[in-house]
Amino acid sequence: MKKAVWVLTLVLSAGTAFAVPAPDSRRLALAKDYIADEQWARAIEELRAVVADPKDANRDEALFWLAHSEYQVGDHAEAIQTIARLERTFARSRWVRPARSLRVEIAQRLRRDDVLWVLAAPPATPAAHAPMPAQPTPRGAMPFPPSAAPPAPTATPGAARLAPPPQPAAAPVPSRAPAAVLTPPRAAVRPTLLPPAGMRPGVAPAPMEGLLPAEPYDADTDLRMQALFSLIDTHSDRVIPLLREIALDNRNPAEARRAVFVLAQSPRPAARNTVVEAARRGPHAVRIAAIREMGRFQEPVFTTALVGIARSESDAAVRDTAIVTLGRTGARVQLRGLYQQLPPSSRIAVITGLFNAKDDDELIRIATKESDQRLRTRARQNLRLLATPKAVRFLTENP
Repeated sequence: MKKAVWVLTLVLSAGTAFAVPAPDSRRLALAKDYIADEQWARAIEELRAVVADPKDANRDEALFWLAHSEYQVGDHAEAIQTIARLERTFARSRWVRPARSLRVEIAQRLRRDDVLWVLAAPPATPAAHAPMPAQPTPRGAMPFPPSAAPPAPTATPGAARLAPPPQPAAAPVPSRAPAAVLTPPRAAVRPTLLPPAGMRPGVAPAPMEGLLPAEPYDADTDLRMQALFSLIDTHSDRVIPLLREIALDNRNPAEARRAVFVLAQSPRPAARNTVVEAARRGPHAVRIAAIREMGRFQEPVFTTALVGIARSESDAAVRDTAIVTLGRTGARVQLRGLYQQLPPSSRIAVITGLFNAKDDDELIRIATKESDQRLRTRARQNLRLLATPKAVRFLTENP
């Protein structure tokens, strides 16, 4: 369930300031309708016709959706071949990147951990002194932006059928998609990943031909994290230390935030403890990201850490984020204590946390007894939004 969201996220994301792509042909538009209705066989028929038409300007997009549809019907071998054809024929297409994400998902579905380890860290970029051909750097947005809904079980496009994927600098992007820019990962900070020795005792290594790209490429953050995401359950002893190294590295906060997201999805204590560690001593942006991830889970270790940050943190932004996040975990008792303990400058954040925790009793107490008019007003505003029977009765009786 948590794997398929990466492909859809890459399709929905986009770069900035590029031209609008060519409009869909009749066949491609029809294929997208079939995809939206999950009529995969009909979609495949139309997409193959688009791909075979040399005059169609969107054959690269058709190849991506063809691979996607083949994957949905369980024809993994054909989907892999279609992805390879897209990479080979349209190397600079904006659809190559989500196709590579689909390759990672296929490897995960097939439980090919050996392939996932290679995809997690493709061959490193040549040394700086070696001449390199000019190539665009893949850019795009995160899978499970912090504000995004939980991952969908499959990569069914639905609304995504009208939105193109992120793309390199040389390719156009439509104006209809939201802009997003991703800082590329630094090769210097990447750990070297190798398939674990003895991954499948007594079984000869399976061939990886076809499941890997024909040409090496420098994977971006999203693709690397997707591969590690797929491995964290089965190889947590190796993946968690690698993600910890990335999460606490202050040279690349963008990659660190994504590592924190992956770690937060794991129920293993080592992963959860690393999220707490990132919230306490990571780079500023990573601390904020880690705190928000902690709010997604009602875990005692997270609640304790958030209370500690709220009480001791000198950075107001970090402190208030921890307070508001406490409300999302339902920590009513802790928030009531913090309201009495913290200075007035943080009490607005506590009121917001109480609203998130749906604590109408404490909000009514503040609206009734607080001496600061500004805080009383904020409590009443939140009671109106909360609109529980108790809140409505209080506001009716105390206009």
